[in-house]
Amino acid sequence: MRIIYLDIDSCRPDHLGPYGYPRPTTPVIDQLARTSFIAKNCHTSDAPCLPSRAALFSGRFGINNGISCHEGPASQLRYAGRAHDHDPDRPMWMRQFQTRGWHTIGFSGFGQRHLAWWFFAGFTQNFGNQLPGGSESADQVGDLALAWLKANGTQDNWFMHVNFWDVHTPYAAPQRYWDRMEGLPTLAHPNADEVKWDAENMYGPRTARDWWLHFEGCKNPRSGRWTMMPDENILDYALFLRYTDGYDAGIAYVDDKIGQILQQLHTLGIADETAIIISADHGESVGELGMYFEHGNCAEGTTHVPLIIHWPGQTKTQTVYDGLMYQLDLPPTINELLGLDVPSGWDGVSVAKAVRGGAMTGRDALVLGTGIYSFQRAVRTPQHRMIRTLHSGLYPYEPVYLFDMQADPNQRQNLAAARPDLVQAHNHQLLEFLMRYTTGPVSVRDPFQEQLGAGLTPDIYCSRAQMDARLHQVGRADQLADLSRRRDVAPVLRPW
Repeated sequence: MRIIYLDIDSCRPDHLGPYGYPRPTTPVIDQLARTSFIAKNCHTSDAPCLPSRAALFSGRFGINNGISCHEGPASQLRYAGRAHDHDPDRPMWMRQFQTRGWHTIGFSGFGQRHLAWWFFAGFTQNFGNQLPGGSESADQVGDLALAWLKANGTQDNWFMHVNFWDVHTPYAAPQRYWDRMEGLPTLAHPNADEVKWDAENMYGPRTARDWWLHFEGCKNPRSGRWTMMPDENILDYALFLRYTDGYDAGIAYVDDKIGQILQQLHTLGIADETAIIISADHGESVGELGMYFEHGNCAEGTTHVPLIIHWPGQTKTQTVYDGLMYQLDLPPTINELLGLDVPSGWDGVSVAKAVRGGAMTGRDALVLGTGIYSFQRAVRTPQHRMIRTLHSGLYPYEPVYLFDMQADPNQRQNLAAARPDLVQAHNHQLLEFLMRYTTGPVSVRDPFQEQLGAGLTPDIYCSRAQMDARLHQVGRADQLADLSRRRDVAPVLRPW
């Protein structure tokens, strides 16, 4: 048996063909999906990049493994082990494969980019240090993987992780992929009126009006990998479409490289013995809570990820699974499909039955977190999404949001004031999750509380001074006063 996990950074499911996207971004993935399991409601438990991959590769929620943010105490993994002994009940996913005789191969610069030494635990071969560490192209990553396959692919029992970066900003896919997307219809939301409203009323890094806030002059620096991005902030719908073209161009570029990898499997004669998994570390907020093409809030766009599993002998036709699931349910699912035991210390639950086409009920609710730009947690049920803001960062984020995900999937209407009963019910679900892990003889400390206790804010990619200067520059004294009210006048946030 062989497994390839294709990990597409920042990829929203609804920009892929199997999830109904109208643009032809993924012809290769579309073909594969015809004989695959497709999870419609898969979410990373902890976003964005560092928390997400920590959760997946450790098999544990961020509240357990210690990572919910990109810096500070909440960026340090609580490694399950002591001295020279790894914990057999809470193994790293790749370590668990390795101890059972599998050859594990990694093609990702993630560990270097995020100072994550633990990410390499359990990889028999790691090609990550041959990559720049976050700015590599699909060709740079994919060609290394293709070379390994040509030399070693016919061996048995290997797991390959291939991490593509091109769907994350800056959008630098070759021009032909941008040209392929230009002028084609995209999603209905955000529409022109919503983009205009966001540009006027929202503020903060990576919002429509302030997208280039991190850069001098609040404009594209036109250097390096940023060259192909639009010059201006997202001030109107035409500019929004140019950003969308770049995002979709990255997906199409990755899809082409995936096609080359799948063709290599056929050339080697091992396609019928190789499982293919396609997912992402997190999605991308595109208009949700006013954020554009970034992953710094706990809206649906950020936590919702694709999950496509093509498993020879198991997924002979397309199976669509609507149940709520965490991405960290993937490791126990793969173990069950392989006939391996599931470690008792993992937090995931296998959905192998659903992968095989059987009827299966999803989780009643998910508890999700995001730890850059803002600190937020969400409760996601089949009907609703409640978001609690622990720290609003440089945004006008309210303490609580409630969205009807059936009637308002783009999360434009906050129902919290109108439905206090639902807010109370979801608050109870969130509290039960927190109490489950932070009380009792084996309790842990919530990493968000560690972060707040250390006096750290979510402002690591943009300073308060930059935001104040920007609001002054554009003449928004009202929004400057609003930010001051939230950050200077409001009671100081304190840990539990």
